[in-house]
Amino acid sequence: MPIPMQPVITMQMRRFSYWESELPPEPLPARELPRRVDILIVGAGFMGRWLAYFLSKRTQPARILVIDRDRFSYGASSRNAGFITCGQVSEMLADVEHAGQDRVIETFMQRREGIAIAREVLPDFHIDPCGSTDYDPVTDDKLALMAKLNEAAGDEIFSVRAARIGQAVRPCIFNNADGAVHPVKLLRVLQGRASGAGFEFGVNAVKVKDGVAELETIGGHHELAYGRAFICTNGFASELDSESRVQPGRGQVIVTSKIHTRTDRTLGYLNAGYDYFRFVDERLLIGGGRDKFKTEQNTRELESTGEVCEYLKQVAAEVIGHTDWQVEHQWAGIMGFVAGEHLGGSPRKRLDDKTEAIAGFGGMGVALTPLYAKQIAAEDWV
Repeated sequence: MPIPMQPVITMQMRRFSYWESELPPEPLPARELPRRVDILIVGAGFMGRWLAYFLSKRTQPARILVIDRDRFSYGASSRNAGFITCGQVSEMLADVEHAGQDRVIETFMQRREGIAIAREVLPDFHIDPCGSTDYDPVTDDKLALMAKLNEAAGDEIFSVRAARIGQAVRPCIFNNADGAVHPVKLLRVLQGRASGAGFEFGVNAVKVKDGVAELETIGGHHELAYGRAFICTNGFASELDSESRVQPGRGQVIVTSKIHTRTDRTLGYLNAGYDYFRFVDERLLIGGGRDKFKTEQNTRELESTGEVCEYLKQVAAEVIGHTDWQVEHQWAGIMGFVAGEHLGGSPRKRLDDKTEAIAGFGGMGVALTPLYAKQIAAEDWV
């Protein structure tokens, strides 16, 4: 009898993010997986964990299994900037050009609702209420959109005020509803609260279709039957759905050494939101450059690049106001964009009677995933 070859778990080697430094480095243990579950969730990022949380609270008992091929979370959820935001005006004005004003306002309201759900479900979890500042020039069309957004929200979310960035003070649009989170801590809290779900890591889904999942683990090949499956792999959706319209977008981030600066301690946006920053532990975290280096960012490769790092260092110098600092951390995460657009359509796609993909949040997943997960869990499909 031939000896079966051990499968290769397709996890890429990459730099860990600033947030992942607290995770234990132990190797993934071989586990015995069940042969059948009621609900299978592929991907343990924000969508997968929020879905596990809300599904575990349903009155109907169900066996829920969440799997991820990484040791914790693979794509963007543990590797983002830690913004929980309903958006900023320059970004949304750019979206109006291809998606229309109604769609932009609808998404803004969905993001607000998602943030409200997160605050309600996790009242003790720390969300820094720092707000965000749009440092791009204030124009008449932005003021008009700002008024529409405030009207839709029924509150003065956006206002114009003077803000400091580096050596400059300029009029900016401020969003008082935004905040900052530690994304890995949030993921860990969600996993702990999803008490009715099991989590298994180091498990790679090769095929998920028509009630059967083919999996690879350290121990070998495994076949698992499911009643319902949700593929929550965002920018990696096409690996399990060959017809997926979700395109990957690599976002790169650096964190500086400790700094002294007079820049306001809010979330910050430049260049229509393509460049973004915040302060963490007296350091500057800054990401972006995706629009400047488009050809190399439409990829699922997690390795960061020197060219983008150099660009981010230039933007960081503007934000800080000097160059008396070093880069201490550098990494990349993979976002998912439906049809390659920031607002490209619904993240939900039915693949067959038992399988659904939920992917393509356009960099808005921290805010939108609580809403989508709650809606799915409330549906009468069991």
